[in-house]
Parts: sequence; C-alpha cells; structure tokens
Amino acid sequence: MIATETLQESVLRNEKADKKRMHAYKLFSVAFSYPDKSFFALFPALKKEKETILLEYDTLFRAKHIWLYTTEFQAKHDFQKSRMLADIMGFYRAFGVLPDRERPDAVSAEFEFMHYLIFKKIYSIEKKLEGFREKAEICINAQKKFFNTHLYPGAKVIMQKILSHKTKNFYNEIAREALSFLEDEKRENCLKDS
Repeated sequence: MIATETLQESVLRNEKADKKRMHAYKLFSVAFSYPDKSFFALFPALKKEKETILLEYDTLFRAKHIWLYTTEFQAKHDFQKSRMLADIMGFYRAFGVLPDRERPDAVSAEFEFMHYLIFKKIYSIEKKLEGFREKAEICINAQKKFFNTHLYPGAKVIMQKILSHKTKNFYNEIAREALSFLEDEKRENCLKDS
C-alpha cells in the first residue's frame, strides 16, 4: 500500500528549502527596489559601482519606461487595475502588512510579501504555535494564490522586458536569475495552479 503525503506532512518537510526560497525572495525584493542603503547592504560588492547602478536603474526603469508594477502588465483597463490593486491589498491586510514606500503592485513589494509568507510558515512551525499546522497551511495556500494571481504573471513580463534590452549589466543578470527562479517556483514548489 502506497502512503500519500498529506498537506500537513508536506508543510513540515523541506524547511531548509523554504529558507533558501525565503532568502531568494528577499534578494529579488531588494534588487528591484531603488538602489539605496539596503540595496548596497545586500549587494556590498556593488558599492564601488554605485553611480553605474543608479544610472542603470534610471535608464531602464525611468527613461525606458519598464514599469516595476505588475498590474501595468496584467490589467487591460483602469477598472481591472483597481480590482487587482484591491485584491493585492486584501492579501497584505489579511497578513497584517502594508507597503510602506511603494504601490502595492510594485514587484519589490510582491517579492517581499512572498518572503514574509514563507517566514510566517517557518516561524509557526519552529515555535510550534497553537494550531501551527493550520497556520502553515494558510501561508502555503496564500503563497500559491498570490504567486499565481499576481506575482508570477506580472513579474514574468517585467523580467522579459528587462531581458529584451540586451545590455550586460546588473539588472539584466538579476532579471535572468529572477525569471529562472520564478519558473522553478511554478514547477517545483507547490505553487502550481490547481
């Protein structure tokens, strides 16, 4: 008789993999934020290239109009964009967070939110909080829905637009890594559409 793994058993499995995923989401969140102190704290090797990084950011995301907002590439009209923004804010409010410096659909905020959902899952399991299995399942389900509805479709287009500028720079490299990571997430980490 073949035993099938329950969702609760899978929740408790692969904590190490979840920590790697969590770190990757944080890295991409910071990478696609404006290059400030926190950017250079996470990418210290780039401090020597600060002016170049700032110029690359301004050129790609301001002059070339590659918007770092997922709804810009998903919504067909303003009404749909408003509904999508409200849905994103609903996710954030449900988990007690609000974007502090960005629009809710900023790809950096969405990467950060995925980081937070993974953190909450790990924390509830490690601390064995009351009802931790259910709390972890809620976080997994939120990851899946948020990823498939908001982050993946919009971020994929953003990364492809960055890569269409065949310039060899930090943003081209990090976009390639982010796109590969998102594709892996879609295939391997319980984030597939049901």
